[in-house]
Amino acid sequence: MRLPLDQNFPEPILKGLESWMGEVQLVPLRTIDHRLTTLDDRGLLIALKQLGYDGLVTLNYRMLRNPKELAAVLKTKLAIFAVEGVGDDPIRATGALLLDLQPAISAIRSGRSGVFWLRPRTPKPQDPWELFKRVAQNHGKDAAMLYEDVKVSDAELEAAIL
Repeated sequence: MRLPLDQNFPEPILKGLESWMGEVQLVPLRTIDHRLTTLDDRGLLIALKQLGYDGLVTLNYRMLRNPKELAAVLKTKLAIFAVEGVGDDPIRATGALLLDLQPAISAIRSGRSGVFWLRPRTPKPQDPWELFKRVAQNHGKDAAMLYEDVKVSDAELEAAIL
């Protein structure tokens, strides 16, 4: 499967990932034809279909709110991977794509193509003690008592492991 990438994805990182991508080939638009980067979204989708590509990976998720672009998605039947919520951060965009790419490819292969709206989350730190209390509860034990049984002693922390 050949998926063109809009100009916001870091080519050196993607180049380094090629050997792990399997049958998926991520191709920057400018390497296909530099004129693609000058087209509006509707024209881009039509051109990609005419060139035999399978979809588009883009940070321009706003195109999915425009009837003209959506009409082109419907007609071309291209798989659209729209990454939202990463701003102009190409590293986060690449991570978001890679996180969801294989499950999406599996869906496409099973006949469920369409739009894959990727919305990466921003992880929030969790309090380790709160996690420990949940684990203790799952084991049917009091958290403080369980901690006393399994805690790392000062001596254990200071003893060389390596």
